[in-house]
Amino acid sequence: MKSSTQHSLPGGVARLLLVLFALGLVVVIFLALRRPTPQSKPEAVVQTQPITPTTNPSLQTPVTGPANPPTAKSGVLPNWTNFQERPFPVAYASTKAQWTLADGRDTNVIRQLAHNHLEYDRMVEENPRIFRRQLVYLKDTAAADFEQAKLTGQPVQQLTLPGVDGQELQFQIVKSQSNDGSSRQGMFSGHLVGNANSLVSLAFADGREAYTVLSPSDNIFVVGEPRENNQVIVKAIDPNTYGVGPAETGADDEGPDPTLKTK
Repeated sequence: MKSSTQHSLPGGVARLLLVLFALGLVVVIFLALRRPTPQSKPEAVVQTQPITPTTNPSLQTPVTGPANPPTAKSGVLPNWTNFQERPFPVAYASTKAQWTLADGRDTNVIRQLAHNHLEYDRMVEENPRIFRRQLVYLKDTAAADFEQAKLTGQPVQQLTLPGVDGQELQFQIVKSQSNDGSSRQGMFSGHLVGNANSLVSLAFADGREAYTVLSPSDNIFVVGEPRENNQVIVKAIDPNTYGVGPAETGADDEGPDPTLKTK
């Protein structure tokens, strides 16, 4: 997603801040990927055909909390009793992903995105720092691509990551940070294809994945965080308030520093 104000890297200091910011996000998201999410009885709503926004019932009726909120067990907060794995119908799709149109900044929509009240509170608190939040169902995952690569013996050099509103971002892998050859988990960094000054990071584990795309020259600041297996909540973040740093003028004349971001 593009905003009206262009942001550019001011130089080495800003790049270092970007790298540290992305690395911190990677660690947090990777830990989230490894943490088991308690599952409730699924109430899946699967819609594979494109629809118009007016047919989305989730945006027409406010959602209230459960009458009997669940209590925590074994130190893990359980899901809402009425949590749905696929709460919104698909609006449009590519060969890689399916995008929903529900406005992820709306509190009624956040109530359906969140697993529990802690996630709900976090998303609401994050709202002022993002331009867009959108649930995306993944048809093709990083884990599947790496599994296919094991079968064919061909290394994975590029991946397609969903942005907001149908945008697809081509990720050029430069460095593997933690992959023992398993297709179950891994951490990778690099840049957008054709833009060596961008920063892209990806982590995946056991069906869940998270990523960060920071490209000031393209005005792309995107975060994908895991929800359920093969699902990501894609966010277009405001770099001026999210921690990437304020917009400054000046050309970036240094090479790329690959990194990754997560929840």
